[in-house]
Amino acid sequence: MNVSHTIDASNNGIITIEVAQSDFAEKVEKTLVDYRKRANIPGFRQGMAPMAMIRKQYESSVRIEEVNKMLQDGLFNYLESEKLEILGQPLPMPSQVDFTADSFQVQFEIGMAPEFTLDISDKVKLPYVEIEATKQAIDDEVENIRNRYGKMSEVDAAGAEDILFGAFQMVDKKGNAVEGVEVKEGRLGLKSISDKKVAKAAQALKKGETLEFNAEKNFIDSFQLEDVLGYTDVEKAASTGLFVLTLKTIYHLEPAALDQELFDKLFGEGVVSSEKELREKIEEDLKGMYQRDADTHFFNTVTDHLMKTKMTLPEAFMKKWITQQGEKAPSMEEVEEQWPNTEKAMRWQMIESKLSREYHLHVHKEELVAYAVDMVKGRMAQFGQQMDEKQAEQLALSVLQNREQSEQLSEQLLQDKMMKFFKDSFSMKVSKMGYADFLKLASKNQ
Repeated sequence: MNVSHTIDASNNGIITIEVAQSDFAEKVEKTLVDYRKRANIPGFRQGMAPMAMIRKQYESSVRIEEVNKMLQDGLFNYLESEKLEILGQPLPMPSQVDFTADSFQVQFEIGMAPEFTLDISDKVKLPYVEIEATKQAIDDEVENIRNRYGKMSEVDAAGAEDILFGAFQMVDKKGNAVEGVEVKEGRLGLKSISDKKVAKAAQALKKGETLEFNAEKNFIDSFQLEDVLGYTDVEKAASTGLFVLTLKTIYHLEPAALDQELFDKLFGEGVVSSEKELREKIEEDLKGMYQRDADTHFFNTVTDHLMKTKMTLPEAFMKKWITQQGEKAPSMEEVEEQWPNTEKAMRWQMIESKLSREYHLHVHKEELVAYAVDMVKGRMAQFGQQMDEKQAEQLALSVLQNREQSEQLSEQLLQDKMMKFFKDSFSMKVSKMGYADFLKLASKNQ
């Protein structure tokens, strides 16, 4: 048996296996002899049937079976010996093979994994954003906490900081209700309205009266009316942006006092005992959240950099291979339509695999257990419960028994390891900004 391969410039390849009768004739003969020994054929004692009869009945199927075994073994051994890194699985090429010929050949299509080099070096300088916990951000969070734990009461007239509750109907430019779009109820804080004229009209609104809003123009940047009303992405895409509010109720919110009762509700008894300590706690929490968001943004920045790596995927082979996977394999038209996203996912998979292989970014079982233990301790601490190491490990092991949760934690840990590797490997051009500006930057880059 002779095996060879060719690869074109696009990494699509063909493996050719040349087979001679002498490669498998002995195995076929041995199998037929074994068949004769075990055969129960009417008119003959077991094992005494004429060999010619055995050949006529079984030789063709035995030959095909032995050839298929040989091809599978030969293909696997060749890939191993030649160290061919392929994508997907070899696809047999259609051909009319005469298994009785003195020699014949069978071919398989393959897709070679591309060779590429990742541009990872401290000479590469990438932007990193440090998000500052500004006094305004802390003030806003204090206000949010006071409002969240405040007391709500119904009033007849709205103040500048009160909340309107009512039914929102989407309308067209002429003010007519959009057909097929259901009316949704929701709350609207008057402070969310940026247009002074609209804000004045809203404050003067009485129960049962109506007011039209432009969701894109009348509100502050951080307020998204469609989100408040619970619109799906599909509904958002079809939205006119114009709504008519029919007022049902006006709510007045009396913010909670910054006293020990509130502090104990937030952090447990005696943990915080003054507004100063509250603000310090908020600043600490904000910094932790900002750090995670900044790291995620940097991870995406590195991903964008690495995704620019030049590599040639075996596109023709991969498209064909995808159409042959599973009972409900996609058509070639569907594959072509999804190819940009498929290719992007494949490119990142290749990069991630290379990072794992060359920089030893693996997740080991012991690391995963330790990571799960820390996760359990952290979550229990949020509820004011402290766990010893043994209790935390038992709970962590039970969590890891759930396959979905185990895979999710493993992915999180791998991303953490990659994040540390990226920070250590690239130079970072650090800039500082507030959270609002960071959100604008992240949204623009996305």
